[in-house]
Amino acid sequence: MNRREFLNRSGITVAALGVSRMPGTGKAQAESGALSKSRGANVLLITCHDIGRHLGCYGVDSVHTANIDALAAGGIRFQNYFSTDCVCSPSRGGFLTGRYPQSNGLMGLTHKPWGRSLNADERHLAVILRDAGYETTLIGLQHVTSGDPHELGYNNVLSQNHKAEETVKLARKFLRNKGKADNPFYLEVGFFEVHRPFTVGEDAEKGVFVPKYLQDTPEIREDLARFQGTIRFFDRCVGEILDALKQSPAAEKTLVVFTSDHGIPYPGAKWSLFEPGIENPLIMSQPKTALQGGKVYHQLMSNVDFLPTLLDLLGVAIPDNLQGYSFKEVVAGTKSDLPRREIFAQRTSHALRDNTSRAIRTDRYKLIRYFEPGRVIEFPTDAVPQRVAGHTERPKRKSGQRPVVQLFDLKDDPHERKDLAALPEYAEMVRDLSNRLWQWMERVGDPILKGPLVTPYYRQAIQDYHRFRRQTQR
Repeated sequence: MNRREFLNRSGITVAALGVSRMPGTGKAQAESGALSKSRGANVLLITCHDIGRHLGCYGVDSVHTANIDALAAGGIRFQNYFSTDCVCSPSRGGFLTGRYPQSNGLMGLTHKPWGRSLNADERHLAVILRDAGYETTLIGLQHVTSGDPHELGYNNVLSQNHKAEETVKLARKFLRNKGKADNPFYLEVGFFEVHRPFTVGEDAEKGVFVPKYLQDTPEIREDLARFQGTIRFFDRCVGEILDALKQSPAAEKTLVVFTSDHGIPYPGAKWSLFEPGIENPLIMSQPKTALQGGKVYHQLMSNVDFLPTLLDLLGVAIPDNLQGYSFKEVVAGTKSDLPRREIFAQRTSHALRDNTSRAIRTDRYKLIRYFEPGRVIEFPTDAVPQRVAGHTERPKRKSGQRPVVQLFDLKDDPHERKDLAALPEYAEMVRDLSNRLWQWMERVGDPILKGPLVTPYYRQAIQDYHRFRRQTQR
Protein backbone atom coordinates (compact mmCIF):
# COMPACT_ATOMS: atom_id res chain seq x y z
CA MET A 1 0.00 0.00 0.00
CA ASN A 2 1.45 3.34 -1.06
CA ARG A 3 2.20 5.66 1.83
CA ARG A 4 0.49 8.48 -0.06
CA GLU A 5 -2.79 6.73 0.65
CA PHE A 6 -2.16 7.46 4.33
CA LEU A 7 -2.02 11.24 3.93
CA ASN A 8 -4.34 12.93 6.39
CA ARG A 9 -5.93 16.30 6.44
CA SER A 10 -3.71 18.58 8.46
CA GLY A 11 -3.56 22.29 9.15
CA ILE A 12 -2.25 22.09 12.71
CA THR A 13 1.03 23.94 12.98
CA VAL A 14 4.14 22.99 14.90
CA ALA A 15 3.66 26.16 16.90
CA ALA A 16 0.22 24.96 17.96
CA LEU A 17 1.71 22.01 19.78
CA GLY A 18 5.05 23.56 20.50
CA VAL A 19 8.70 22.73 20.16
CA SER A 20 10.50 23.38 23.42
CA ARG A 21 14.05 23.14 24.67
CA MET A 22 15.19 21.40 27.80
CA PRO A 23 16.33 23.76 30.59
CA GLY A 24 20.01 24.56 30.58
CA THR A 25 20.68 23.57 26.96
CA GLY A 26 22.29 25.63 24.24
CA LYS A 27 20.51 27.43 21.43
CA ALA A 28 18.25 25.12 19.41
CA GLN A 29 19.49 24.49 15.88
CA ALA A 30 16.55 23.98 13.55
CA GLU A 31 17.64 26.14 10.63
CA SER A 32 17.14 24.94 7.08
CA GLY A 33 20.11 22.87 5.93
CA ALA A 34 21.20 21.94 9.45
CA LEU A 35 20.62 18.28 8.60
CA SER A 36 23.00 18.06 5.64
CA LYS A 37 25.59 16.23 7.74
CA SER A 38 23.06 13.48 8.46
CA ARG A 39 23.11 12.35 4.83
CA GLY A 40 25.11 9.14 4.68
CA ALA A 41 25.71 9.20 8.44
CA ASN A 42 26.47 6.10 10.46
CA VAL A 43 23.61 4.90 12.65
CA LEU A 44 23.91 3.60 16.20
CA LEU A 45 20.51 2.28 17.32
CA ILE A 46 20.24 1.29 21.00
CA THR A 47 17.07 -0.54 22.04
CA CYS A 48 15.77 -2.11 25.21
CA HIS A 49 12.68 -3.89 26.50
CA ASP A 50 9.76 -2.59 28.54
CA ILE A 51 11.07 0.81 29.65
CA GLY A 52 8.22 2.97 28.36
CA ARG A 53 8.94 6.54 29.40
CA HIS A 54 10.14 5.55 32.86
CA LEU A 55 13.11 7.90 32.46
CA GLY A 56 14.32 11.09 34.05
CA CYS A 57 14.13 13.04 30.79
CA TYR A 58 10.45 12.06 30.52
CA GLY A 59 9.67 13.27 34.04
CA VAL A 60 10.25 10.28 36.34
CA ASP A 61 12.63 11.77 38.90
CA SER A 62 13.12 8.67 41.05
CA VAL A 63 15.18 6.77 38.46
CA HIS A 64 18.90 7.06 37.74
CA THR A 65 19.15 7.60 33.98
CA ALA A 66 21.94 10.17 33.76
CA ASN A 67 23.36 8.84 30.49
CA ILE A 68 20.05 8.62 28.62
CA ASP A 69 19.04 12.00 30.03
CA ALA A 70 22.32 13.50 28.79
CA LEU A 71 21.70 12.04 25.33
CA ALA A 72 18.29 13.76 25.32
CA ALA A 73 19.72 17.04 26.65
CA GLY A 74 22.29 17.07 23.87
CA GLY A 75 20.00 15.73 21.16
CA ILE A 76 16.27 15.88 20.43
CA ARG A 77 13.40 14.09 22.14
CA PHE A 78 9.90 13.20 21.01
CA GLN A 79 7.42 13.60 23.85
CA ASN A 80 4.37 11.96 22.24
CA TYR A 81 5.87 8.96 20.46
CA PHE A 82 3.68 5.83 20.59
CA SER A 83 4.13 2.22 19.57
CA THR A 84 1.83 0.31 17.23
CA ASP A 85 1.47 -2.48 19.79
CA CYS A 86 1.86 -3.02 23.52
CA VAL A 87 4.09 -6.12 23.32
CA CYS A 88 7.56 -6.53 21.94
CA SER A 89 7.76 -8.29 18.57
CA PRO A 90 4.90 -6.49 16.77
CA SER A 91 6.06 -3.12 18.05
CA ARG A 92 9.62 -3.75 16.90
CA GLY A 93 8.36 -5.06 13.59
CA GLY A 94 6.42 -1.81 13.16
CA PHE A 95 9.30 0.59 13.66
CA LEU A 96 11.85 -1.55 11.81
CA THR A 97 9.68 -2.01 8.69
CA GLY A 98 7.71 1.24 8.81
CA ARG A 99 4.53 -0.83 8.43
CA TYR A 100 1.75 -1.78 10.81
CA PRO A 101 1.62 -5.30 12.30
CA GLN A 102 -1.50 -6.21 10.32
CA SER A 103 0.34 -5.35 7.08
CA ASN A 104 3.77 -6.82 7.82
CA GLY A 105 2.35 -10.01 9.39
CA LEU A 106 4.07 -9.76 12.77
CA MET A 107 0.94 -9.35 14.91
CA GLY A 108 2.23 -11.16 17.99
CA LEU A 109 5.32 -12.57 19.67
CA THR A 110 7.82 -14.31 17.43
CA HIS A 111 9.22 -16.80 19.94
CA LYS A 112 7.66 -20.12 20.87
CA PRO A 113 4.91 -21.06 21.53
CA TRP A 114 3.38 -18.13 19.60
CA GLY A 115 5.53 -18.28 16.47
CA ARG A 116 4.47 -15.11 14.66
CA SER A 117 6.70 -13.83 11.86
CA LEU A 118 7.12 -11.09 9.29
CA ASN A 119 5.71 -11.77 5.84
CA ALA A 120 8.33 -13.21 3.49
CA ASP A 121 8.51 -10.06 1.36
CA GLU A 122 8.89 -7.55 4.21
CA ARG A 123 12.00 -5.37 4.19
CA HIS A 124 13.63 -4.67 7.54
CA LEU A 125 15.68 -1.51 8.21
CA ALA A 126 18.86 -3.62 8.11
CA VAL A 127 18.25 -4.87 4.56
CA ILE A 128 17.20 -1.42 3.33
CA LEU A 129 20.44 0.12 4.62
CA ARG A 130 22.53 -2.85 3.46
CA ASP A 131 21.19 -2.36 -0.05
CA ALA A 132 22.07 1.34 0.24
CA GLY A 133 25.72 0.47 0.91
CA TYR A 134 25.79 0.28 4.71
CA GLU A 135 27.63 -2.34 6.72
CA THR A 136 24.86 -3.71 8.95
CA THR A 137 25.63 -5.29 12.32
CA LEU A 138 23.52 -6.69 15.15
CA ILE A 139 24.85 -7.07 18.67
CA GLY A 140 22.55 -8.59 21.27
CA LEU A 141 18.76 -8.81 21.16
CA GLN A 142 16.51 -8.30 18.12
CA HIS A 143 13.21 -10.21 18.83
CA VAL A 144 11.75 -9.69 15.35
CA THR A 145 12.47 -13.21 14.16
CA SER A 146 13.05 -16.52 15.90
CA GLY A 147 15.08 -17.62 12.87
CA ASP A 148 18.49 -16.54 11.60
CA PRO A 149 18.90 -12.75 12.08
CA HIS A 150 21.05 -12.60 8.95
CA GLU A 151 17.82 -13.06 6.99
CA LEU A 152 16.66 -9.64 8.25
CA GLY A 153 19.58 -8.01 6.43
CA TYR A 154 22.46 -7.97 8.90
CA ASN A 155 25.92 -8.52 7.41
CA ASN A 156 27.25 -9.37 10.85
CA VAL A 157 25.63 -10.90 13.92
CA LEU A 158 28.18 -10.65 16.72
CA SER A 159 26.24 -11.95 19.72
CA GLN A 160 22.83 -13.37 20.46
CA ASN A 161 23.28 -14.46 24.08
CA HIS A 162 21.50 -11.32 25.38
CA LYS A 163 24.02 -10.88 28.21
CA ALA A 164 24.38 -7.15 28.83
CA GLU A 165 28.07 -7.28 29.71
CA GLU A 166 29.01 -9.01 26.45
CA THR A 167 26.72 -6.75 24.44
CA VAL A 168 28.47 -3.68 25.87
CA LYS A 169 31.93 -5.17 25.35
CA LEU A 170 31.32 -6.02 21.69
CA ALA A 171 29.62 -2.68 20.96
CA ARG A 172 32.54 -0.75 22.48
CA LYS A 173 35.03 -2.78 20.46
CA PHE A 174 33.07 -2.22 17.25
CA LEU A 175 32.89 1.54 17.74
CA ARG A 176 36.53 1.97 18.76
CA ASN A 177 37.64 0.19 15.58
CA LYS A 178 35.62 2.42 13.25
CA GLY A 179 37.53 5.09 11.40
CA LYS A 180 36.31 8.45 10.15
CA ALA A 181 36.57 7.48 6.47
CA ASP A 182 35.11 3.97 6.69
CA ASN A 183 31.99 3.07 4.74
CA PRO A 184 28.82 3.97 6.68
CA PHE A 185 27.63 1.47 9.24
CA TYR A 186 24.34 0.58 10.86
CA LEU A 187 24.93 -0.85 14.33
CA GLU A 188 21.90 -2.13 16.23
CA VAL A 189 22.62 -2.83 19.90
CA GLY A 190 19.75 -4.61 21.62
CA PHE A 191 19.35 -5.28 25.35
CA PHE A 192 17.10 -7.79 27.09
CA GLU A 193 16.91 -5.31 29.96
CA VAL A 194 14.69 -3.93 31.41
CA HIS A 195 12.52 -7.01 30.96
CA ARG A 196 11.71 -9.24 33.90
CA PRO A 197 13.18 -10.90 35.90
CA PHE A 198 14.84 -7.98 37.69
CA THR A 199 18.11 -9.49 38.91
CA VAL A 200 20.52 -6.61 39.60
CA GLY A 201 19.13 -5.34 42.90
CA GLU A 202 16.93 -2.47 44.03
CA ASP A 203 17.24 1.27 43.53
CA ALA A 204 15.17 3.41 45.89
CA GLU A 205 17.87 6.01 46.53
CA LYS A 206 15.64 8.81 45.23
CA GLY A 207 12.40 7.15 46.27
CA VAL A 208 10.07 5.01 44.16
CA PHE A 209 7.65 6.33 41.59
CA VAL A 210 4.29 4.50 41.78
CA PRO A 211 2.14 5.09 38.68
CA LYS A 212 -1.50 6.07 39.23
CA TYR A 213 -2.80 2.75 37.89
CA LEU A 214 -1.01 0.83 40.68
CA GLN A 215 -1.81 0.84 44.37
CA ASP A 216 1.01 1.83 46.69
CA THR A 217 1.42 -1.55 48.41
CA PRO A 218 4.64 -2.97 49.90
CA GLU A 219 4.75 -5.67 47.20
CA ILE A 220 4.31 -3.20 44.37
CA ARG A 221 6.77 -0.71 45.85
CA GLU A 222 9.41 -3.42 46.27
CA ASP A 223 8.91 -4.60 42.70
CA LEU A 224 9.19 -1.06 41.37
CA ALA A 225 12.42 -0.58 43.32
CA ARG A 226 13.83 -3.65 41.58
CA PHE A 227 12.59 -2.30 38.26
CA GLN A 228 14.38 0.98 38.96
CA GLY A 229 17.52 -0.98 39.83
CA THR A 230 17.40 -2.65 36.41
CA ILE A 231 16.90 0.72 34.71
CA ARG A 232 19.94 2.12 36.55
CA PHE A 233 22.02 -0.86 35.40
CA PHE A 234 20.84 -0.46 31.81
CA ASP A 235 21.60 3.26 31.84
CA ARG A 236 25.19 2.49 32.87
CA CYS A 237 25.43 0.13 29.89
CA VAL A 238 24.21 2.89 27.57
CA GLY A 239 26.79 5.25 29.07
CA GLU A 240 29.66 2.84 28.37
CA ILE A 241 28.62 2.51 24.74
CA LEU A 242 28.24 6.27 24.26
CA ASP A 243 31.65 6.85 25.87
CA ALA A 244 33.21 4.47 23.34
CA LEU A 245 31.51 6.37 20.52
CA LYS A 246 32.85 9.70 21.81
CA GLN A 247 36.38 8.25 21.62
CA SER A 248 35.83 6.98 18.07
CA PRO A 249 36.93 8.90 14.96
CA ALA A 250 33.44 8.14 13.61
CA ALA A 251 31.65 10.03 16.42
CA GLU A 252 30.81 13.22 14.53
CA LYS A 253 29.44 11.27 11.59
CA THR A 254 27.22 8.99 13.72
CA LEU A 255 23.51 9.49 14.32
CA VAL A 256 22.54 7.95 17.67
CA VAL A 257 19.01 6.70 18.32
CA PHE A 258 17.59 5.39 21.58
CA THR A 259 14.15 3.81 21.70
CA SER A 260 12.22 0.91 23.17
CA ASP A 261 9.21 -1.23 22.29
CA HIS A 262 6.28 -0.28 24.58
CA GLY A 263 5.25 0.56 28.12
CA ILE A 264 6.52 -0.78 31.43
CA PRO A 265 5.78 -4.39 32.52
CA TYR A 266 2.92 -3.70 34.91
CA PRO A 267 -0.85 -4.31 34.81
CA GLY A 268 -2.45 -1.26 33.23
CA ALA A 269 0.59 -0.68 31.00
CA LYS A 270 2.19 -3.46 28.94
CA TRP A 271 -0.42 -5.78 27.34
CA SER A 272 -3.00 -2.96 27.01
CA LEU A 273 -3.70 -0.06 24.65
CA PHE A 274 -4.05 2.41 27.50
CA GLU A 275 -1.52 5.25 27.42
CA PRO A 276 1.03 3.52 29.69
CA GLY A 277 0.98 0.47 27.40
CA ILE A 278 1.92 2.21 24.17
CA GLU A 279 3.97 5.20 25.34
CA ASN A 280 7.52 4.99 24.11
CA PRO A 281 10.76 6.99 24.19
CA LEU A 282 12.50 8.29 21.09
CA ILE A 283 15.74 10.23 21.34
CA MET A 284 18.03 11.18 18.44
CA SER A 285 21.38 12.91 18.48
CA GLN A 286 24.13 13.85 16.04
CA PRO A 287 26.77 16.56 16.58
CA LYS A 288 26.62 19.76 14.53
CA THR A 289 23.18 19.05 13.07
CA ALA A 290 19.58 19.95 13.91
CA LEU A 291 19.55 16.74 15.97
CA GLN A 292 20.96 18.54 18.99
CA GLY A 293 20.21 21.33 21.39
CA GLY A 294 17.80 19.56 23.75
CA LYS A 295 14.73 20.27 21.63
CA VAL A 296 11.52 18.49 22.58
CA TYR A 297 8.87 17.81 19.93
CA HIS A 298 5.32 17.47 21.23
CA GLN A 299 3.36 16.44 18.15
CA LEU A 300 1.92 12.95 17.79
CA MET A 301 4.30 10.41 16.30
CA SER A 302 3.87 6.67 15.74
CA ASN A 303 6.75 4.25 15.70
CA VAL A 304 5.92 3.43 12.06
CA ASP A 305 7.14 7.00 11.43
CA PHE A 306 10.62 6.17 12.70
CA LEU A 307 11.85 4.36 9.58
CA PRO A 308 10.77 6.94 6.96
CA THR A 309 12.14 9.70 9.20
CA LEU A 310 15.51 7.97 9.60
CA LEU A 311 15.82 7.14 5.90
CA ASP A 312 14.94 10.72 4.99
CA LEU A 313 17.62 12.03 7.36
CA LEU A 314 20.19 9.67 5.84
CA GLY A 315 19.26 10.53 2.27
CA VAL A 316 18.17 6.95 1.55
CA ALA A 317 15.16 6.42 -0.72
CA ILE A 318 11.95 5.74 1.21
CA PRO A 319 10.13 2.62 -0.07
CA ASP A 320 6.68 3.39 -1.47
CA ASN A 321 4.91 0.84 0.75
CA LEU A 322 5.88 2.43 4.07
CA GLN A 323 2.85 3.46 6.13
CA GLY A 324 4.52 6.03 8.35
CA TYR A 325 5.47 9.65 7.75
CA SER A 326 8.83 11.36 7.64
CA PHE A 327 9.32 14.00 10.34
CA LYS A 328 12.56 15.29 8.80
CA GLU A 329 11.11 18.64 7.74
CA VAL A 330 9.53 19.13 11.16
CA VAL A 331 12.91 18.51 12.79
CA ALA A 332 14.65 20.79 10.30
CA GLY A 333 12.12 23.55 11.00
CA THR A 334 11.14 23.85 7.34
CA LYS A 335 7.59 22.51 7.64
CA SER A 336 4.73 23.91 9.68
CA ASP A 337 2.06 21.28 8.95
CA LEU A 338 2.17 18.21 11.14
CA PRO A 339 2.54 14.87 9.36
CA ARG A 340 -0.30 13.23 11.32
CA ARG A 341 -3.31 14.06 13.48
CA GLU A 342 -3.79 10.63 15.07
CA ILE A 343 -1.93 7.45 15.88
CA PHE A 344 -3.23 3.89 15.68
CA ALA A 345 -2.37 0.77 17.64
CA GLN A 346 -3.38 -2.88 17.73
CA ARG A 347 -3.30 -5.66 20.30
CA THR A 348 -3.67 -9.30 19.32
CA SER A 349 -3.89 -11.21 22.56
CA HIS A 350 -1.96 -14.19 23.82
CA ALA A 351 -1.27 -15.74 27.21
CA LEU A 352 -4.78 -15.29 28.67
CA ARG A 353 -4.86 -11.51 28.29
CA ASP A 354 -8.38 -11.44 26.64
CA ASN A 355 -7.47 -8.09 25.18
CA THR A 356 -7.62 -8.25 21.36
CA SER A 357 -8.26 -4.61 20.53
CA ARG A 358 -7.60 -1.71 18.19
CA ALA A 359 -7.20 1.96 19.12
CA ILE A 360 -7.07 5.45 17.70
CA ARG A 361 -5.56 8.35 19.66
CA THR A 362 -5.74 12.02 18.76
CA ASP A 363 -4.15 14.88 20.66
CA ARG A 364 -7.07 14.76 23.11
CA TYR A 365 -9.16 11.59 22.76
CA LYS A 366 -8.51 7.85 22.82
CA LEU A 367 -11.01 5.31 21.44
CA ILE A 368 -10.46 1.58 21.97
CA ARG A 369 -12.49 -1.21 20.34
CA TYR A 370 -12.39 -4.78 21.69
CA PHE A 371 -12.90 -7.98 19.72
CA GLU A 372 -13.16 -10.65 22.41
CA PRO A 373 -15.06 -10.86 25.71
CA GLY A 374 -13.54 -9.44 28.83
CA ARG A 375 -14.20 -7.43 31.97
CA VAL A 376 -13.13 -3.97 33.07
CA ILE A 377 -10.10 -4.00 35.36
CA GLU A 378 -10.45 -2.10 38.61
CA PHE A 379 -7.74 0.59 38.79
CA PRO A 380 -5.63 1.30 40.69
CA THR A 381 -4.83 -2.38 41.05
CA ASP A 382 -3.11 -4.11 43.94
CA ALA A 383 -2.24 -7.20 41.87
CA VAL A 384 1.34 -8.31 42.52
CA PRO A 385 3.14 -7.39 39.27
CA GLN A 386 5.46 -10.39 39.06
CA ARG A 387 2.51 -12.74 39.53
CA VAL A 388 0.57 -10.99 36.78
CA ALA A 389 3.61 -11.22 34.48
CA GLY A 390 3.94 -14.91 35.35
CA HIS A 391 0.25 -15.56 34.61
CA THR A 392 -0.45 -16.77 38.16
CA GLU A 393 -2.60 -13.77 39.17
CA ARG A 394 -4.98 -11.43 37.38
CA PRO A 395 -6.02 -7.92 38.43
CA LYS A 396 -9.46 -7.62 39.99
CA ARG A 397 -12.24 -7.04 37.48
CA LYS A 398 -15.70 -5.57 37.70
CA SER A 399 -18.62 -7.90 37.11
CA GLY A 400 -20.40 -7.86 33.78
CA GLN A 401 -19.14 -7.32 30.26
CA ARG A 402 -16.45 -4.90 29.26
CA PRO A 403 -17.89 -2.46 26.68
CA VAL A 404 -17.15 -3.18 23.03
CA VAL A 405 -15.92 0.41 22.69
CA GLN A 406 -14.39 2.83 25.19
CA LEU A 407 -13.72 6.57 24.84
CA PHE A 408 -11.47 8.67 27.06
CA ASP A 409 -10.81 12.41 27.22
CA LEU A 410 -7.05 12.49 27.77
CA LYS A 411 -7.03 16.16 28.71
CA ASP A 412 -9.59 15.93 31.54
CA ASP A 413 -8.96 12.25 32.34
CA PRO A 414 -5.28 11.48 31.61
CA HIS A 415 -5.42 8.17 33.51
CA GLU A 416 -8.31 6.84 31.39
CA ARG A 417 -10.69 6.06 34.22
CA LYS A 418 -13.93 7.65 32.97
CA ASP A 419 -15.35 5.89 29.92
CA LEU A 420 -17.43 8.38 27.91
CA ALA A 421 -18.48 6.12 25.04
CA ALA A 422 -22.05 5.49 26.26
CA LEU A 423 -22.86 9.15 26.98
CA PRO A 424 -25.22 10.74 24.40
CA GLU A 425 -23.20 13.94 24.17
CA TYR A 426 -20.19 11.93 22.91
CA ALA A 427 -22.09 9.89 20.31
CA GLU A 428 -20.74 11.93 17.40
CA MET A 429 -17.17 11.68 18.74
CA VAL A 430 -17.51 7.89 19.01
CA ARG A 431 -18.91 7.73 15.49
CA ASP A 432 -16.13 9.90 14.00
CA LEU A 433 -13.24 8.12 15.74
CA SER A 434 -14.76 4.70 15.05
CA ASN A 435 -15.06 5.50 11.34
CA ARG A 436 -11.46 6.64 11.22
CA LEU A 437 -10.39 3.49 13.04
CA TRP A 438 -12.39 1.21 10.70
CA GLN A 439 -10.90 2.97 7.67
CA TRP A 440 -7.38 2.46 9.02
CA MET A 441 -8.09 -1.22 9.64
CA GLU A 442 -9.27 -1.56 6.05
CA ARG A 443 -6.20 0.24 4.69
CA VAL A 444 -3.75 -1.95 6.60
CA GLY A 445 -5.63 -5.14 5.66
CA ASP A 446 -6.50 -6.06 9.23
CA PRO A 447 -7.43 -9.77 9.11
CA ILE A 448 -9.76 -9.46 12.09
CA LEU A 449 -12.29 -7.77 9.80
CA LYS A 450 -12.71 -11.13 8.08
CA GLY A 451 -13.29 -13.17 11.25
CA PRO A 452 -11.51 -14.43 14.39
CA LEU A 453 -7.76 -14.50 13.96
CA VAL A 454 -5.97 -17.71 13.05
CA THR A 455 -2.76 -18.33 15.00
CA PRO A 456 0.32 -20.25 13.83
CA TYR A 457 -0.50 -22.79 16.56
CA TYR A 458 -3.96 -23.33 15.09
CA ARG A 459 -2.53 -23.75 11.60
CA GLN A 460 -0.18 -26.44 12.90
CA ALA A 461 -3.07 -28.30 14.54
CA ILE A 462 -5.18 -28.16 11.37
CA GLN A 463 -2.24 -29.35 9.27
CA ASP A 464 -2.11 -32.40 11.54
CA TYR A 465 -5.85 -32.89 11.08
CA HIS A 466 -5.60 -32.84 7.28
CA ARG A 467 -2.65 -35.25 7.46
CA PHE A 468 -4.78 -37.57 9.59
CA ARG A 469 -7.68 -37.41 7.10
CA ARG A 470 -5.39 -38.19 4.17
CA GLN A 471 -3.97 -41.21 5.98
CA THR A 472 -7.37 -42.61 6.92
CA GLN A 473 -8.64 -42.26 3.36
CA ARG A 474 -5.92 -44.45 1.86
